[in-house]
Formats: sequence, C-alpha cells, structure tokens
Amino acid sequence: MPKRFRVLAAALVVGALALAACGEFPFGGDEESFERSMAAPAAVMAAQPAAAMAESESGRMSRDTATTMGMAAERAAVRVAEGPASQVVVKEVPVEAAAMKQVVVESEQAAPARRVIRDATVGIVVGDVDEAVRQLQALVDGIPEAFVDSADVRDDDPRSISTVRLRVPVERFDEARRLVRELGSEVLFEAVGGRDVTADFTDLEARLRTAQATEQQLLDILATARTVSDTLEVQRELLEVRSRIEVFQGQLNLLANQTDLATITVQLHPAPDLRIERFSPEGYAMHGSTELPITIANHGTVDLRDVMVRDQLAVGMVFEWASSQGVYEAASHSVIWEFDRLEANSSRDVWSRVRLEGDGEPMQVSATITASGVVREPSEDRAETTLAFFVDLSVFKEGEASVPVGRDVTYFLSFQNHGNGDAREVRLTERLPQGMTFVRAEGGGRYDEGSRTVVWEFPRMSPESGQGVFYEARVDRSEGRFQTETTIESADEDRADVDNRVVTFLTALPEDVAGREVFGPGSTARDAVGLLLDVLRFLANAAIVLVIVAGPFAVVGVLGWRGIRTIKRRRG
Repeated sequence: MPKRFRVLAAALVVGALALAACGEFPFGGDEESFERSMAAPAAVMAAQPAAAMAESESGRMSRDTATTMGMAAERAAVRVAEGPASQVVVKEVPVEAAAMKQVVVESEQAAPARRVIRDATVGIVVGDVDEAVRQLQALVDGIPEAFVDSADVRDDDPRSISTVRLRVPVERFDEARRLVRELGSEVLFEAVGGRDVTADFTDLEARLRTAQATEQQLLDILATARTVSDTLEVQRELLEVRSRIEVFQGQLNLLANQTDLATITVQLHPAPDLRIERFSPEGYAMHGSTELPITIANHGTVDLRDVMVRDQLAVGMVFEWASSQGVYEAASHSVIWEFDRLEANSSRDVWSRVRLEGDGEPMQVSATITASGVVREPSEDRAETTLAFFVDLSVFKEGEASVPVGRDVTYFLSFQNHGNGDAREVRLTERLPQGMTFVRAEGGGRYDEGSRTVVWEFPRMSPESGQGVFYEARVDRSEGRFQTETTIESADEDRADVDNRVVTFLTALPEDVAGREVFGPGSTARDAVGLLLDVLRFLANAAIVLVIVAGPFAVVGVLGWRGIRTIKRRRG
C-alpha cells in the first residue's frame, strides 16, 4: 500500500477517535456509522490490488466474465475486525474476486473434454424370457464396470413385455449394443440417442471451483477474526458456500455418471403365440354344401409377417369357393390363404365352401399355419376336424286291424333315412304268417314263398330321403289273430335301430259272405274306400231329406203344444 494512503487512513482514524472522545461519531453520530466510515477506506485500499489485477487480465476476459466477478465480489465481501478492541480496524475483503479470476484463468488454459450422455433402446424377440435375462447378466459380467441397473421381468406370457436396463462404460457402448442384438431371434427396433452436456459440465465445474476457492478464503478470514460477531458472520457465509458446493458437486457427479456410463434399455418380447382353431360345421350332409370355418390368432406383442394358412381337403370334398384371398390349389387339393402381416394380439376368420360327395367314410380336414420368425408352441399351429357320417333308418306301417275271412288286406309301408350319410344296400322285409296268402306288392317288392316274406331292395338311400310301398294279402282263415312283422336294414350300421322294426296284428272275422259282394284277389283298397264313400253319401242325403220333410211338422207340433199349455194356465 502506498505511503500516502497509509498516512491518510491514519489521519482519518485519529480524527474519528477524537470525535469519539467528545461523544460524537462522524457520519451520523452512532457506532454503526463509525464502523462503516472505517470500512470504506479500508475497502478501497483492499480492492485496489484486485482491481489492478482484473484490469491486467482484461485482455483475456470477456465483458460478461468481468461483470460476474464484480457481482460475486460485491456479494461475498466480509467485514473483519483486526487488532485489539481499543484500536478497531474494520476492512471489507472481496473473497470471491480472486477466486473467480483464478477459475477463469484455469478454464482458459485447457479446452474442456466433450461430455455426451449416450443411451439406446433395443427391442428383441426371445424364445425364453428367463434365459434371455440370464444371458444379459452374463453380458454385463463380461464388461468391467458394467451392471444391470433395473429389471422388470414379467411372467411367461406372450402378451407381456419384460424390460432390463443396463449401464455400460461409454467406450463399450457400441459393443454392448451389438451383443444385445445377437441375443434375440429378431430385432424389432433400435433407437440410439445422445445429448451433449459439455457446456453444462464446464459451467458446473467452474461454479464448483469458485465456491471452493471462496470457502478457502473464508476459512483464512475466520482464522483472523477477533470478535464473536465477526466469527458468526463468517461462519454463516461458510455454510452458504458449502451448501452451494454440495449442490454443484452432486450435479457434477450425476452428469459424470451419465456421461461415463451409457444406458441400454432392452425390451424382451416373447415369441408370439400363433394359433389356428376350427370347429366341425353343423347341419352338414352327404351331397350337400357346407362351410369349413377357420380362425387364426396372434397372441403376442409382435406382428407376424408372411402368414400362410393351408387347409387340406379330404377326398370326396368338392371345392366351391373360399373367403377373401383364398385360392384353391388343385394339385394338392387344398385351399391357401396368404397375408403379409398378422398384427399383434389380433385374430382373423377365413373359410371355404365344399360339397360333400364321399362314400360314407369320415372326412378329415387338416389346416396348418406358418409365419416368418420364431413362434411359441408349434403344436398349436395345426388344427384338424373330422366330418363323420351316419345312417338312421326308420319304418312305419299302416293297415286294417280286422278283415273278414276271404277278404284282402292292404298294408302301407313308409321308410326314411334320418342320417347325414347314404344308406347303402337297404333291405325292407315283410313276413306273412300262416293263414295269409300274398296277393301283390308295389314298389319293386318280390315274394319269397319259402320264407313267406315280401322283400324290397334299394341300392342307396340319400340323407333325409324317404319312400313308400304297399302290399296286399288275403286272409284265408279266421282262427285267432295274425301277426305281421316289418324290418328295415342296410349295409351301414344304424345309429338308432329302435325304429327299424314294426309288428302289427290282424283279426280275421268269421262272417257269412254268401250273397254279398266279395272282393276278389285282384281287388284293391281303393275299391273298398270308394264303396265306403258311397255309403256315407247315401246316409248324408237321407239325413237332409228327413230334415226338409219332417222339419215343418215338428215346428207346428211344438208351437201347438205350447199354445195348449198357455190356455190351460189361463183357465186355471
């Protein structure tokens, strides 16, 4: 400090002490103002070296940096009392000015290293999630300083996505990403990002160094403090500076961690569950058309590409048409559907229409589905169904319950196939008892005298088809009742044979038929029905004549009788 300044300061101090001896203080007359007056020249003298240094460095400092240093120096000035209590000297110490200058100089000496936060997200398809997690753990174990930061592993469900986050040294970032991709059977996507935080890092380092330098100067000032108030004031400043140091250090540590270690987020998609389902059609029958529905589904989080469905038709199925995009391949007798993509967690229905022209044997259709990439449960990529056919014959019989001896009796036989398959080699048999003589049969029936049976044979009966025949026989005796038995059968097993046999009974009436018209062996039931209708018409005409003729007389009689009764009541 120049000598003239020291002399001036000493003169001011002596003057102030003289005024104090007289009970008056300069600058307002109180002790606080006195301290401020003492601090002013001291602050000026202390600030001169710092100002000179700042001016000498102005060639290398920007205007903003100098302004920042000035503001920091003004904020961090601390009043310190030196000397004994009887000779108090107060001075302002700009503690951060030199620290800021030192930080700026150091920051200009070397260019900062580039700091970049690197991260990536990789989605892969894996066959076994647990095995993939173990492989990721082995991957980080093979890279020094790498580790698994977090893991969210879901159950073995194709609809769930597991997530594992890795931290690896930034210099091994690209290598780690390559190893992750190799773990999957398919890479769904990869997103790589980076954020340059060099400026943030440099700024935080400068702030930290400034705060640390301020802390050291405050410690030096604290060592020279002479009063309790000065000590407390310096300690408060120290607490504030140390708090800033901790914040800056924490932010620096976070940035350093983010830039030194890259983050790789791995999404583990289980292999999609590709399924195909089908059901047997309802109401199908031989020689008819039916639809063969198929449902395909993707139970997973991954889209499937190049999906192909093939439905192998059975022999005897005649292709008619298919749903959208379905194509019939005659060489393999199959229907094929192709789709570029089957979205995740979606389903689709397809079907074909065929006409059934088999020989009655069961027809099996088998559908398969394929797609590019790995899928779960390959056994569910195939679905089969069998169309079974059956025969269900029944017979019904109508005829008279009693016939006079010597008359002909007529029986009507109706039979039907209630199944959905053809009944082959159908045989209808009517057995006649002793005492009845075969007359004739319609519908191709033939009589076997040795076995006393009337037989009708048909090579095939279609589903839900029916026919009717009849035969006539003469009653030769009147002893007891006659039992006739009708049966129907085929070369195919009957599904329900309870209605394949009918038994009827006929009573022969002992009656003198002399002088009456008797139907001969050649008479038919139509003749009997005509005679019965003639009798009924005669009776109806007779009833009409009786009503017309006798009606008026009956009305007159009723009215006369009522008049006589009325006259009797009046006289009485």
